[in-house]
Amino acid sequence: MGVCGSKPKGCVGMKDKLKLQKKRRRQRTRRTKKTHSSNNKNRVEPSDPKDLSFSNPAYQGSIADVSQAGSLSNVVTPRFSNQVTHGNGTDSQLNFDDPQNEVKNPASLDKSSSQYEDENARMNDSGMLHNCGFISNAFLPCLACDESLDVKRKSPSLGGPSSRKRLSLIPSFKWSEGQENPILSLAKPIIQRPIAGSQIMCSPLEKKMSECWSRIEPSTFKVRGRNYTKDKKKEFAPNYAAYIPFGVDVFLSPRKINHVARFVELPAVDSQGEVPPILVVNLQIPLYPATIFQNEYDGAGMSFVFYFKLSENYSEDLPAHFRENFRRIIANETEKIKGFPMDMNASFRERLKILGRVVNVEDLQLSAAERKLMHAYNEKPVLSRPQHEFYSGENYFEIDLDIHRFSYIARKGFETFQDRIKHSVFDFGLTIQGNKAEDLPECMLCCLRLKEIDYTKYCQLSF
Repeated sequence: MGVCGSKPKGCVGMKDKLKLQKKRRRQRTRRTKKTHSSNNKNRVEPSDPKDLSFSNPAYQGSIADVSQAGSLSNVVTPRFSNQVTHGNGTDSQLNFDDPQNEVKNPASLDKSSSQYEDENARMNDSGMLHNCGFISNAFLPCLACDESLDVKRKSPSLGGPSSRKRLSLIPSFKWSEGQENPILSLAKPIIQRPIAGSQIMCSPLEKKMSECWSRIEPSTFKVRGRNYTKDKKKEFAPNYAAYIPFGVDVFLSPRKINHVARFVELPAVDSQGEVPPILVVNLQIPLYPATIFQNEYDGAGMSFVFYFKLSENYSEDLPAHFRENFRRIIANETEKIKGFPMDMNASFRERLKILGRVVNVEDLQLSAAERKLMHAYNEKPVLSRPQHEFYSGENYFEIDLDIHRFSYIARKGFETFQDRIKHSVFDFGLTIQGNKAEDLPECMLCCLRLKEIDYTKYCQLSF
């Protein structure tokens, strides 16, 4: 039963089926060996170790010069080997997350499970792997991986504590000290001791112009109102500010410019009041790529420098509590704050708060995700602590706001937004946070508007 005794044509027994399958498997194995042998002869090997553009320290290598474009797509992650070649001697970008970049081996066209197992066994024995990607038209020859080259899988562990320790010593991907930032290379000649506010001109608020700044009313910002401790509601700020803007500069530099007031020529104003007659705000923005495990907070960047003069009606317009809190900030006084498990002393300078907003969000052509983030965080106040420094001079008080030391997410946001600065209209202001009823309402320390400033057009400052 179940066996055809006469074995007519088209009727094959179970044993014959198994023999036929084994025969086909052996044929596929021979074809695979021939394919691998031909591929191995055509492999492209680097002729000189100097040709290698990247060597991972985790594999006893070293990091060579990173592309000046600052693109992290040029960097091979630790999952891949240290052998990368480039076609025609030029650097190209490779996105390992793009499935189109994967090169299929002709031997892998047959999807049978038996062939897959045979190929894996052979490759594990001989050390051969498929080509796993390309740079432009040049193939990456056999990048060594521990597992399959599906980059969407979770990367395997790279060894014991010693390997993890070596990985932790990888420096941040910044331009080498001997290399010049591409943005700085486009800058105008280095200038020495310019007149404060001579770089960017002033224009009326209602006039639509680029590459300029304008005065704005303090009442356009929302701050904590008089009853904030009870109702938690914010109100428009009183329509007066402690300082009035009189100039804006943009400077590029290979590293942060601290205490920028030393390197510009400020107006000669006598200081006879209770507070300095000139306020300088130095907004320091990095121009190098943001990295998660960053251990250095200095490098190529730009400084937006705002200059303000004391309001003529400072004593009459500003309430007594605001003037007293600002005096304490200048004197760097401390206050006692209730906390758990014990009270602690904190500097009044930790109350300094940044107010910023992009006015023309709809003109920036943001994606849906970017638009959602912009609406969520635009106009959100943020305390400047601890990324700030304060300097006092003969007739000025300077506040440096260091974005180099912001969190990774904030720095990454600034990095992705850099190309849109020249299309943005941005309002900036400072206030002193009121934590108690007697510190309310909050008042504006200073404020102004920047209109579509292309920072790449400006000079480097000699310091």
